[in-house]
Amino acid sequence: MNITGKIKSVGSTEQKSAKFAVRTFVVELDGKYPELIEFQLVNNNTLIIDPFKAGDDVDVHFNLKGREYNGRVYNSLQAWKIEGESKTNNNETTPTETTPQTTNQNKEDGDLPF
Repeated sequence: MNITGKIKSVGSTEQKSAKFAVRTFVVELDGKYPELIEFQLVNNNTLIIDPFKAGDDVDVHFNLKGREYNGRVYNSLQAWKIEGESKTNNNETTPTETTPQTTNQNKEDGDLPF
């Protein structure tokens, strides 16, 4: 599943145990009545939000998790991939004309340009 919105806030990483860490962030969905959705990042995924900040437009890929504890059901949205403007601008390169030019000499010699 995925959803597109604007990052509202990013929390700090909480170390719950020696093997379990959680970090939350909130995404605001546009619309007549804006919605605030909280996502969780767990363990190694807690770092994937670092390139982003509040106000960035993002596309969040997540899994819906549900579990029962003491007769009550708990749900969470665990993000596993975040794409957005901040990330693409850092990795994006502008195209340049680096295509090798064939010369008349190659054509005359019968050499193929590849």
